[in-house]
Amino acid sequence: MKRLLLLLASLLIAEVTFAQPGNAADGAAAARLARQAMQTKGFTVGTAGPLIVVFEDPNCRFCHQLSVESAPLIAAGKLRVHVVLVGFLKPDSEGRAAGILQAPDPAAAWEKNEAGFNELAEEGGYPVAQPSFETDRTLRTNLDNLKAAGQVATPTLLVCKKGQSTPSLLRGIDKGQLQSVVAGAGSVTSSGGCSAK
Repeated sequence: MKRLLLLLASLLIAEVTFAQPGNAADGAAAARLARQAMQTKGFTVGTAGPLIVVFEDPNCRFCHQLSVESAPLIAAGKLRVHVVLVGFLKPDSEGRAAGILQAPDPAAAWEKNEAGFNELAEEGGYPVAQPSFETDRTLRTNLDNLKAAGQVATPTLLVCKKGQSTPSLLRGIDKGQLQSVVAGAGSVTSSGGCSAK
């Protein structure tokens, strides 16, 4: 019963926060979160196009929707996604995130997670693993950074819109909105700022 209540609460949080863009007060939090995201262990999917940062839980159905929508843009060289994993939605989220991060090729492991995503059960397709000390610390830091930005919700995106020097913080994104969000976007830099490329 407790597990069911936790699951329902996490789904409610995800449902309520989905597609709620950040406001102007999120500017400093977005810059700090982007800097922290680029300094933690993550991985990038794609080789060309503007770089966005996305905090994702491997069991998040909205993250899966984002992955499906981003796949053609990534394949066309129009987008790169720097994935920062957290694990909080389900009891096995942390273990699944650990399995992906500890894989020899985390980007390939992420793609396997998304290819095998069970939409009915809302579970990723990558095997659960016991987190190493380092991976456990990384996942906790990622979650703490997300909390410090004001809200724990996945996906949380950091996007450099045209003409901005710091990224915008988006907590969720509506289905079909990704292409317009990244149109003319710049890249999040390693220092947490924005570049034109």
